[in-house]
Amino acid sequence: MHRKDMIQMVVVIAVLVVAFFLAQKYLFPASPPPVIDGNGSGNKLASNEPPANKPAPPTIEDNTPSTEVKPEPTSKDIQRGFKVIAPADANIHKLANERLTAEFSDRGAVLHRLTFIDADGKPVYLHTPDNPVDAPEKPLELLHPLEEVPDLLPMALVLDKNDEWRNTSRWEVVEDAPQPEKGKSITFRFPPSRGFEYSQESDGTVIYKTITLLPDTYRFDIKIRIENKGSKGAEKVVGMWGPVGMTNDAARNSAEHSRIALYASTDSKRYIQFEDSPTIRALASDVEDLNADLEEEGEEVHDWVSARKLDDVTDEDRFLVVHGTRTQWFIAFIAADPDNRDQRWSGQVLPIKGNDQNAATSLIAPKLTIPAGEQAEVQMRFYAGPRDKERLSDAWLANPPADEAIKLQWTELATSGFWDVIATPLIWILRVLTGLVGPGLAIILLTLIVRFGLSPLSYRGQKSMATYTQKMKVVKPKLDAIKEKYEGKKGQDAQLKMLTETRAAMKEHNVGMLPLGGCLPMLIQLPIFIGLYRAFGNAFFLRQADFLWIHDLSLPDATIPISTYLGDSWLGFLAHSGWLTFNLLPMMWILLSIVQFKLQPKPDDPQQASMQKQMAFLFPLMGLMFYGYASGFAFYFIISSIYSISESKMVKRALIKQGVMPDPKKKPKVADDDKPEYHGAS
Repeated sequence: MHRKDMIQMVVVIAVLVVAFFLAQKYLFPASPPPVIDGNGSGNKLASNEPPANKPAPPTIEDNTPSTEVKPEPTSKDIQRGFKVIAPADANIHKLANERLTAEFSDRGAVLHRLTFIDADGKPVYLHTPDNPVDAPEKPLELLHPLEEVPDLLPMALVLDKNDEWRNTSRWEVVEDAPQPEKGKSITFRFPPSRGFEYSQESDGTVIYKTITLLPDTYRFDIKIRIENKGSKGAEKVVGMWGPVGMTNDAARNSAEHSRIALYASTDSKRYIQFEDSPTIRALASDVEDLNADLEEEGEEVHDWVSARKLDDVTDEDRFLVVHGTRTQWFIAFIAADPDNRDQRWSGQVLPIKGNDQNAATSLIAPKLTIPAGEQAEVQMRFYAGPRDKERLSDAWLANPPADEAIKLQWTELATSGFWDVIATPLIWILRVLTGLVGPGLAIILLTLIVRFGLSPLSYRGQKSMATYTQKMKVVKPKLDAIKEKYEGKKGQDAQLKMLTETRAAMKEHNVGMLPLGGCLPMLIQLPIFIGLYRAFGNAFFLRQADFLWIHDLSLPDATIPISTYLGDSWLGFLAHSGWLTFNLLPMMWILLSIVQFKLQPKPDDPQQASMQKQMAFLFPLMGLMFYGYASGFAFYFIISSIYSISESKMVKRALIKQGVMPDPKKKPKVADDDKPEYHGAS
């Protein structure tokens, strides 16, 4: 493009940005977030219904502790603290910081509920309603009990055959437990020291579980200490269940709601993410298929499977370091102690029957040998917060491992997969722009920056296509003559001669068989566009961000506040979580796409003209496919289309000046020899 055209493009960008900024500031001022009193949750636990799918006891494989189905505890078991209580009879203890409030139940010493409310009772993150018309009002409760498995909660122990009793009996809160240097903590003891005849289990051991919530972060540090007060040595394999009952705050049935597993290697110390982990919905089917294979091989089958078997990890040098669940915006996981990074941790995966949006994951430490009169410890980490690299990095650095050579392994859980190399810098630019001008204008600016940066490629592509079109106008009569010459000749020799003469005619006029000069720039731009799509889907700061009349850029715009519930009907692809809303932005994009095609030059070749007509239906169809997508994504397409229309006009003007394209305003002179016969009729 000429310098004048470039200046005009910059002016257009500046005018667009100023117009959107003024509209945001004066026509659609930001509304204050809703004020919510209280913490939004009560102290009552779930009802004491029998679990529909109790966690099956694990086997010895992979250092996994073993249990068996047990009858009710005997009087001797009860004397040792195994006295099962109803969930409603449990006492609740809270830990809160600037980010969240966690409720712990002394029934099993487990995490009962986790809500994004700070220590003062103010909401940190609000729950996203399924219906895009509704504004968020209540705090997001990320973890909560499930009716299907009321006895299975986060931080429940995986220890031995007494797990079913131990995790449903009352633990004693140790009031005089020493407090750690950072954060607030609570320490539970089992068996309780008071109220029972014995203050240790039958093998002489006593279990202490200390849970510490670090300040200004979403991280818990967990320490399990086992004291051996017996006369003989004891061997223990200590594990813990990770997140259970995680709320999917994104679109319902989202493919992002999946299990995550991160493995490590003692050789390279590099952490490896299995990006193709199955979605929660697919887990049950995968487990059934795997169990069918195990049954054929004569191996023991359970409702759960070993994480290594599910992930097909055959290398003995690989071990699990993170295990949990993620949604589009949030992630919850239990992690191994990074200070002992060479320990061979393993885990389990348990699909929840009757609930295809949740699964239980556990993490198992290597076997402990505890001599008589001594003690041993296992340390774990627990994270429940945004799926955002910045927040994950803050959580890691809140109490980093002693070995500074270990990199920030948790940040790998917020990657965009294969396209992360493109999406990461785009997210960084989007974050910086959001801090300067707000999220809506940041999306517009990022789109303009990317399109402006790709303008040279677009210019070359359009110039190549225009040159190809003009050359084809010259060579077309020769091609038509060749086609007419061999019309009706179907033999292989005739077809080969026709192809040879066609190639010779095109080579004479320096015309390729395919306009690669026009297609190649488009192919180069494709990874950038995919990276942008990934960036918008992983930029946590766009969640519930408002712009103009839109209260959440991660939801459809729902311009007209009317909605209808479609559920899982065949039109469900138009809806968000089953709700069909009237969205203006996708319709604007469809109209702009039609205008963009109308402005394209009409090819003389009937075949190319037919292909262009078919392509004219592609973008409206894509607009319908993206109808229920996030409004921020629609803004990208709209601004990109406006830019394309403006760019095409400027490029066309430049190509006319260069003589590459004819000026449509100037009618070409027709020579006498080229006039049709009727011109010479008297």
